[in-house]
Amino acid sequence: MLFKSLPNPNDRILLSRFLWEDETLVVHDLACRASYRRHVAPLSLKTVRCGAESYNVHGFDEIIHPGECLVVNEGQSYSSAIASGSPVETVCLFFSARDVFSLAQLELPESDLLDEPTRFRSVGELPAVKRRMSAQLQQLLGGLSGLRIAPRLRQEEFSLTLLAAVWAMERSERRTRQMTAVRASTRGELYRRCSVARSYLRSHLSENVCVSDLARVAGLSRAHFLRAFSQCFGETPYQFLRRERLNRAAALLRSGGRSVSEIAASVGYSDFSAFARAFRRFHGIAPSAW
Repeated sequence: MLFKSLPNPNDRILLSRFLWEDETLVVHDLACRASYRRHVAPLSLKTVRCGAESYNVHGFDEIIHPGECLVVNEGQSYSSAIASGSPVETVCLFFSARDVFSLAQLELPESDLLDEPTRFRSVGELPAVKRRMSAQLQQLLGGLSGLRIAPRLRQEEFSLTLLAAVWAMERSERRTRQMTAVRASTRGELYRRCSVARSYLRSHLSENVCVSDLARVAGLSRAHFLRAFSQCFGETPYQFLRRERLNRAAALLRSGGRSVSEIAASVGYSDFSAFARAFRRFHGIAPSAW
């Protein structure tokens, strides 16, 4: 396990010098400003301990805050940026190909592993959208700094355990068993596409997003997208949008510093009365009393 600071953003062979095959690379640093053009890397986990970092994977920006993470697939291009008045503590793990291979083997039947221990199977493409970290993942990352001087055996155990926790978090969030697609691979791909559209919606709460916008992001027809989204997440895009807007409004009200009308506008409500009614129905209390 290699611990590094943030690389030079102007390096045209960004990150390519590291030993992707055998070592998991940990980039752990403090920075107020950093910007990286689109590039590709191994399967990686992105998060922050304090502050916020922006990532663009699917053509729109997602802001990662503490307690959230982003998992980017091997070979998937993305850009990132930090722009803050105070230092942002960023943590990024690039998993070694050897560890990803080991995880893929766990998906095979034990009989296959015994007969063909070197048989390869991909872990599959993940949605690559931000999400809340699982409690297990947060706990593991809390002990990351102490591994800088740990024995190699301990570091390798940690890398594999962390990678398994990432995959377990991904699997626990999927609800593809409810989908009507026959093939598991098709269900997984629909889940990935709908997850990207859901993340797009979360990143554009204040905008008047339409079904066509979301279907375009997902690469599906309007009707196919609506059906798949509801089957994946158990709610329609509008139900998700309304819940996210009202939860975001509650968080902003709790933090203070802005008027209720300003917060209503920032989450997409141009009519304050409509916002107040929706907030009371959802949270059981008026926004002014929150």
